[in-house]
Amino acid sequence: MFFLTRTDREQKEQKVHAVFQKISNDYDKMNDIICFGMHRKWKQDLVNKITKQNPLSILDVCCGTGDIALQLARSNPQANICGLDFSGNMLAVAEERKAQLNLANIRFQHGNAMALPFDDASFQCATISFGLRNVPDYEQVLRELWRILEPDGMLYCLDSSYPESPFVKPFFKLYFKYIMPAVGHLFSRHKEEYQWLNDSTEQFLTKNELRQLLHKVGFRGTAVHAYFLGSAALHRGTK
Repeated sequence: MFFLTRTDREQKEQKVHAVFQKISNDYDKMNDIICFGMHRKWKQDLVNKITKQNPLSILDVCCGTGDIALQLARSNPQANICGLDFSGNMLAVAEERKAQLNLANIRFQHGNAMALPFDDASFQCATISFGLRNVPDYEQVLRELWRILEPDGMLYCLDSSYPESPFVKPFFKLYFKYIMPAVGHLFSRHKEEYQWLNDSTEQFLTKNELRQLLHKVGFRGTAVHAYFLGSAALHRGTK
């Protein structure tokens, strides 16, 4: 697993905050471009799985511009949805989207995934999508998510990954390391920020390491579903 010193963790948190503050206005457009719109199908699959569980309270951590939280609010009108992020600029975009949709069962809140501003056992379901790889301490965030869930509450974690196949992995590395930052520069003038998306994926846990960490934190019944040759994966676990 990949570990950071305290100084490195602080630097990572500052870097990630700066990245997402800068790319907030282009974030949704660039997601469509760099992954050819496939992220929408993965996120819809996540929303469908949660909706089948019929939770009454859902927390979406690292919610960004609110795409998943807003989908959850539409698909689960009986549930109270909270989207949390530490980037004020990303949340500003989320609030604009919420106003356009006129949804009453969702709120957005500024906060840090490392220290969630909620009481123990406050939610029946929690999600974190394309956010865990960006936090300074994966285990700390997972422990916070375990803490705020009710007993039998479900956690869903969707994030980038690298394919395990030795034949496919080199092509993905080439795309993430060189092509994706160039595309980011071409369409948004933020080459360095999109270089970070590659760096954070390279440093992230493997699918098996993340599943082991979920067990360590206390989640049971864990499972993982890979998308597009393993370039993304949805982990789930129960408190």
